Amino acid sequence: MNKIIIKIFIFALILFSANKVFAFGIFNIPYNQSDPNFNKLAMRVYNSGTPYTYTYGAYTYNALPLTTTMSGCKLISIIRRTQGFPKQAYWTIENYKICSGNIAEVKNTNMAGWDNLPNGIKPVINNTIQEARQYGKASADYYGYGVIAKTGANIGTVFVYVLNGIKLEAMMRF
Repeated sequence: MNKIIIKIFIFALILFSANKVFAFGIFNIPYNQSDPNFNKLAMRVYNSGTPYTYTYGAYTYNALPLTTTMSGCKLISIIRRTQGFPKQAYWTIENYKICSGNIAEVKNTNMAGWDNLPNGIKPVINNTIQEARQYGKASADYYGYGVIAKTGANIGTVFVYVLNGIKLEAMMRF
């Protein structure tokens, strides 16, 4: 009887450990811990307030200052693209919340893209785009999602960022 209980305990322990590996390790890699360029670029963008592009080996990093929270923290996303792989499946994205010069929170994400966003947010995005075309920038909230629209250097171009908390869920150009 004790051997059965021990076997069940060991099986449960292995099963629980496997779930932790898949949930926190293999598929949710903390890229900023294995690649120091993420943290360096985040702090550079935090201090300058401007976007920055950096190429290192086969990687191109695009660091984007997205917005500032009401408490004064800055939300910054860094997208690392692998050379030769244009599809988003080969993008690594780290999202930073930096407060008073300290990294307060880091989350990685895979972008959902337009087709995978909630249907109700699409009219909100369209309204935000129209407002940005009129005023240069605009933002809106939709059930936990934040929509940020900014005009580009080209007249008529609007860049839209959709955030879920601090995580960049979609980035589009209209």
